Amino acid sequence: MQKLFIIISHYEKLASTIKDYFQKMLPINNEYIILQSIGGINNGSELGTDPIALMDLINSYKEIKEVIIFSDLGSATLSAESICSMITDKEIFVSKGALIENGFSAYVLANSGADFKDVINASQEPIIK
Repeated sequence: MQKLFIIISHYEKLASTIKDYFQKMLPINNEYIILQSIGGINNGSELGTDPIALMDLINSYKEIKEVIIFSDLGSATLSAESICSMITDKEIFVSKGALIENGFSAYVLANSGADFKDVINASQEPIIK
């Protein structure tokens, strides 16, 4: 089953750069994952996050039922969490793990077809034990 993996940032270029970085580290397997980035407000021209744009992005993938979101800062996390109750036909997990380290670990698992629970666990794994 395909998963939607979203990187949200206050700065659109940061989100898209992280997306590109993940894809360069491990080319995407579209059978298992769709990787998207979103960020900024006013079409990415200003810093901020837009929960409605995030909701629209998620809803544009009608066939996908599992969504994992990584954010750059706490307020981006709050934006992501604010839309979860409005989307009832998908399982959405907003990670509070480290954006790059946990994000890449979760991406690798999702990209290999791992179970959603395993992807979530990777997104929460402590970096330093």
